[in-house]
Amino acid sequence: MNDDIQPKIDACELASSLLQTSDGYLDKVIKLWKIGNSIYGECWDTEFHVFGVIESDTDHLPTVQVRQHCSAKMLKNSDAKLLKIIDFYKQDVIGACNAILAKQQNV
Repeated sequence: MNDDIQPKIDACELASSLLQTSDGYLDKVIKLWKIGNSIYGECWDTEFHVFGVIESDTDHLPTVQVRQHCSAKMLKNSDAKLLKIIDFYKQDVIGACNAILAKQQNV
């Protein structure tokens, strides 16, 4: 498979997943930010822009892999912060996911 196509396929899968559920939200956002950077060089001013913003806003929160090393108190606080982030960026994320699907789906 063409190396240029796989990131677009992955982006569409992640975008579809984010439209369905916020499970694994932080990890999906980080992956979308990285994919946007791999496709465009920088994700700024593209359909991936909001994921770079969220990644920057949440870089202090634990990813799925890190959560096992965190205390219950830290996880409770982190989850509360993440819920606020999810709510704050909800419409932007929906728009970005739909834009990713519109632009990248027909690769």
